[in-house]
Amino acid sequence: MDKEPLGPLEEHTDDLLDHNYDGIQEYDNPIPGWWHIIFIGTTIFSLCYVVIWHMTPIVPPREERLAAKINAYEQAQFGTLRELPMDEDKIRLIMGNEQWLAAGESIYAGICTVCHADRGQGVDKLGFNLTDDRYVHVQELMDIVDMITQGSPNNAMPPQTQLGENEVAMVAAYVATLRGRDIEGPESANQGEVIPPFPEPITDVQALTGG
Repeated sequence: MDKEPLGPLEEHTDDLLDHNYDGIQEYDNPIPGWWHIIFIGTTIFSLCYVVIWHMTPIVPPREERLAAKINAYEQAQFGTLRELPMDEDKIRLIMGNEQWLAAGESIYAGICTVCHADRGQGVDKLGFNLTDDRYVHVQELMDIVDMITQGSPNNAMPPQTQLGENEVAMVAAYVATLRGRDIEGPESANQGEVIPPFPEPITDVQALTGG
């Protein structure tokens, strides 16, 4: 059974063009107007984008945008801590704040457990026990900060230069709270001399910040 033809040429409303390519002719079927509108619109948009984004002060430079994002990130992560100087009161304030201590614990888990173990009990011939009252190279609270930022005098512990100031404060405060847990560790980790107690944590943020 023969198939029905698709339709006679007379049904087409477009005119055949005069040119002939090896016996092939085509209808005069121009590109739709909406396609031209989209093409022209995207061209105009791209030109405006280049001018506004790269050649005018409407959009800040890349460096300023990056700095603004970093500032917003630090504000969300550290909040009030950003306004405080690195001193003993700042460490004590973190010691009294569960949220900041949790952040310090996560930092500790990422960089300190290799030498001091997961609970601070120390690693044999590698890191000291942080849970007892005996310390090496530490006499007061801020010495923990110095150990983190500068390393130990014998270079057994390298400075943790990858941490920002507030991250240092958080992990130092967390390490200070490990004291007194008295978790048994390797004999080589239980070294140092007993030092005076650390100052008590500060729990009133407004009293310290004046807010």
